[in-house]
Amino acid sequence: MKNGVLILAVIFLAIGITSCGKKSAPEEGLSPANAIQKYGGVMGKNYQRAKSFDVLLSLKHDITSFQTEQGRWPSSLQELVEKGYTKELPKPPEGMKFSYNSQNGSIRLE
Repeated sequence: MKNGVLILAVIFLAIGITSCGKKSAPEEGLSPANAIQKYGGVMGKNYQRAKSFDVLLSLKHDITSFQTEQGRWPSSLQELVEKGYTKELPKPPEGMKFSYNSQNGSIRLE
C-alpha cells in the first residue's frame, strides 16, 4: 500500500516538475483543461451530422417511392410535395442546401 502511494506521489511530482514553467500557447491536443470543450465540439458536430442523415434518408425514401410509383425520378424536390409524397420539404441544416439530381434521383447536402 505504501509503495503504491509512494509511486503515485513520484509520478505526480514528475508531472508537476515537467509541466511547470511551460507557459507556451495552448496545444491543439487533448488535455484535462480542454477535454470537456473538445468533447462538446465533437458531440455537437456528430449531432449535426446525424440530423443531416435523418433529413436525407427521409427525402431519399420519398424520392424512391415516387420513382417506384411514377416510373421516373421527380423533376424537382417540390414535385414530391405537389404529388403528395411529403407534406413539406424539410429544412436543410443551417448553412447547407440540398443538391438534387433529377437524372438519377440522387440527393446530398452541400
